[in-house]
Amino acid sequence: MSTGPPPPDLPFPGSGRARIVLGIGLVVLVAVGLGLLLARAAGFREVVDALERADPVWFPLCLGGQVVSYAGYVVAFRGVMAMDGGARVPPWPATRVVLASMGANRVIAAAGAGGLAIVYWSLRRVGMAPSQSAARMLGLNILVFGLFGVWATLAALLLALGLGHDVPLAMTLPWLVVVPACIAAGAWVSASSRAGRLGEAPAGAGWLRRAFAAAVGGLVVVRHVLHRRGAATLGGALAYWAGDVASLWFALRSVGADPRLHEVALAYATAYLAVLVPLPTGGFGGLDAAATFTLTLLDLPLATALVGVVVWRFFNFWLPTIPGVVELVRLRDLGRTLTRGAVRA
Repeated sequence: MSTGPPPPDLPFPGSGRARIVLGIGLVVLVAVGLGLLLARAAGFREVVDALERADPVWFPLCLGGQVVSYAGYVVAFRGVMAMDGGARVPPWPATRVVLASMGANRVIAAAGAGGLAIVYWSLRRVGMAPSQSAARMLGLNILVFGLFGVWATLAALLLALGLGHDVPLAMTLPWLVVVPACIAAGAWVSASSRAGRLGEAPAGAGWLRRAFAAAVGGLVVVRHVLHRRGAATLGGALAYWAGDVASLWFALRSVGADPRLHEVALAYATAYLAVLVPLPTGGFGGLDAAATFTLTLLDLPLATALVGVVVWRFFNFWLPTIPGVVELVRLRDLGRTLTRGAVRA
């Protein structure tokens, strides 16, 4: 592993208390405003009835799904860090990095860029060179979202074959066409015969060429994980999504809905595209509204879908926000812990 001097021991930009308070305040305003708008559309009486029907026996399972999800991401993060002689980071500091990245997504706009920057910063803190840090950060993201696309495509295929509700073609066809095309393109540009050339940006190259080279480096990281049978890393990335989808499914069960799991998976995946829009607070609001809408395509009443999403987002968004914001504020201490605690794999 080539290394470079760690970055200055400074907190991540945007981790100041004023920025965090402003971000959380914005989240609350969006939550209240969006909740009132959706509740009005669904009918306040129907929403109240759905709330009264909610069965708390499902809530521990919702929480358990989130524990599996976050634990899976920690495993995937540690696996990508340690591959090919990288840094082996103990579980707890790695967990703190993941929580801080989620906290950054709550208070920084730009489609999750805050969380990615935290991952990059942590890789630099353990001594990786900038180019390797960028490649592994992107590789982790490509691996996680690549698996996301694969299981969303499988869910779309099941529904296209008639195994579930009759959903619009626009909800299944993009997954069936775009994801395989992206996988084929990624495999082509990251092949060993091309990766060395395409993954190097010449001196003086523009930002677009440098970004493309970094993306190729990320794809090479994914190929290494796949070719070297990084089962734990792959399993962790899968668990990240599986735990969250299961949590949503349990939340819907708590309000009396009983859709099939692969139907919920496709509705979840389609709605999750809202997170890629550069909205503040990590897509909060956009994801909530999109998930509510896509669930109604499974013949769920609007009020039931809305309350189910509210229950899910309590466990998916609000509970992790507390430790995430704490770790974001404590980034300086986390940086020192990473520098001291990482060992060469």
